[in-house]
Amino acid sequence: MKKGIALCLTMLLALTLCACGGQPKESPESTSSTESVVSSTIPVQESSEQSVTKPASSKATSSEKETSRRPVSSAPETSSKESSAEEISEEKSIEEKSDESSVDESGVLSESSEESSEEISEESGEESIEESSEESAEESVEETSEESTGESREIPEESSEQEESQYTPTPVISGETVDASWFDDAVFVGDSVTLKLSYYADYGSLGNADFLCAGSLGYNNAQWGYDHPDNVHPVYNGIKYTVEDGVAMLQPKKIFVMLGMNDIGLYGVDGAVEGMKSLTAKIQQRCPDTVIYVQSVTPMLSYKQLSDLNNTTIAAFDQAIQPICQERGYIYLDVASAVNDGYGNLMEAYCSDATAMGLHFSDAGCEAWVNYLKSHVA
Repeated sequence: MKKGIALCLTMLLALTLCACGGQPKESPESTSSTESVVSSTIPVQESSEQSVTKPASSKATSSEKETSRRPVSSAPETSSKESSAEEISEEKSIEEKSDESSVDESGVLSESSEESSEEISEESGEESIEESSEESAEESVEETSEESTGESREIPEESSEQEESQYTPTPVISGETVDASWFDDAVFVGDSVTLKLSYYADYGSLGNADFLCAGSLGYNNAQWGYDHPDNVHPVYNGIKYTVEDGVAMLQPKKIFVMLGMNDIGLYGVDGAVEGMKSLTAKIQQRCPDTVIYVQSVTPMLSYKQLSDLNNTTIAAFDQAIQPICQERGYIYLDVASAVNDGYGNLMEAYCSDATAMGLHFSDAGCEAWVNYLKSHVA
């Protein structure tokens, strides 16, 4: 009976609690088990919401930013919350990076600024390296130019050897420069080099001087007889003459002889000197009262020299005939000094056959020759 009454009271109390909205208390064990079930069923959503610890104002700001930045999505609320949380975390990381990369109020450079400054310093370092290299290059250029300037004051060894082998004669010093008419009673004897001078003199630069010239003429073959099959005697007014016969026929007051170029290559320096001694003696015998001027053989271009005929052998010949001239009373004229380049070579501007033999004269060379004669004969 008592048990039945107690059961009725218990059921009545339960109905009362249900009507009042109450819930029966659960034991601690049941509560913990319930919480574990809940935490295991929805851990992602709660953890994502709990990870956002910003105040409400920050959430509102982020929400406003999200609304203004992104279009409205039709995704479920849970996914929008998750994406919102992810975007908030991304914005936070972006803002943190932005804050880190900017310059704070104290004026301290951020990492990006430091990197840019490092790049600037590297660029400035490269510029300084380039400037230093340019300065060192300029210094090396200056040193090189100074060295080359110092070397340019010296004559090259080959030229020095050539100059040492040349005799530097003392030309006849003139007290005045003669007029072209001074050569009216003169005869010029020579080879193809003098033949070019005869063409230049046609315009009156040497007055009415006569010329006994022929190509390939030399001191030795000039003494061949008329019957020699290879004779190259000069022609005057259509008639061939030997040199001594020609000057004897003309009887000039002055004779200018320039031969030897064709002798040096064939007979050597000594053979050419012997031919000079023999022919000038014949001329002097036929014209005893005539003043004889022996002109030096002129040089060749530096790059046209031959093994036997070159500026060294030419200079040796010119040196050898000087004492002979002095002994016999001939006047030696150093025409070579008026047309060489300072190193014993013919100046290119004075050469008319630079691509051929490199020893014949241009008009400029003939002009220099004539000017030398006019200032050294009186």
